Amino acid sequence: MDNQEKHTDFEALCAGYVLGALSEEEVTSFEKRLLSASSEEQKLLQELKTVRDEMALSAGFETPSQEVEKKLFNTLPEKKSTTQPVKKSTPLIPLWAYKAAAALLLIGAIALANLNLNLSDTVTEQQTQITELQTELERQDQLLNVLAAREVTLIMMGGLDPSPDGFGKILWDPENRQAVLQLANLPTPPADKDYQLWLIKDGQDPISAGVFNFEQPSTDLFFKVEQLEEAPSPVSNAFAVTLEPAGGMPQPTGDMFLLGAQE
Repeated sequence: MDNQEKHTDFEALCAGYVLGALSEEEVTSFEKRLLSASSEEQKLLQELKTVRDEMALSAGFETPSQEVEKKLFNTLPEKKSTTQPVKKSTPLIPLWAYKAAAALLLIGAIALANLNLNLSDTVTEQQTQITELQTELERQDQLLNVLAAREVTLIMMGGLDPSPDGFGKILWDPENRQAVLQLANLPTPPADKDYQLWLIKDGQDPISAGVFNFEQPSTDLFFKVEQLEEAPSPVSNAFAVTLEPAGGMPQPTGDMFLLGAQE
């Protein structure tokens, strides 16, 4: 008997063992074999037990017909007298039936594994959607908070040479030192770059107002300006967006993509 046949016989006997269909002699022989079973064979036994339990829990109870019940009772051995020698029990089910049961249990194991995988993917997708919705709600709350202010300054920014179709908008609440930035039609920054927002008061040195990044260009990108704590100048206020090394710089060093001044 080659290794493939031994492996098949083990699967068949394993199925019969799990289903309680082996004779006493076969059970004893199989349990002795388990003492030297490989890790793969031990794993197979546990998987078949798991599938058996799960299939038993998922199946509804059905009452057998009288014909089936009669046939089952007819297969039972007659009660022997205690004075007669006990014969060795013989298997009621042929080996091919064990192999078929093993195949069915393995198919059930694969089906259950695929079901668990699909459920896991569904949960992951739902969690991603929930996170996206929460982020969108937070952005809407930030925008509403700025719009609810008593005085809001609107500054429009137009695209420059690196991105002439670019567009930007600042909604600034100077009293509460908060703002919302809208960006559109800007290219996705490289992995080692960020867009940086600058406030320029009275033509002086730019003041950093935060860095921004996104993975895909969009016509509706909103960001809360966390670092805009500067009070506006009564003379002149302008905003610009440049492309800088990741994390931002103390002063602009990269190309300027957007520029706009308070009217």
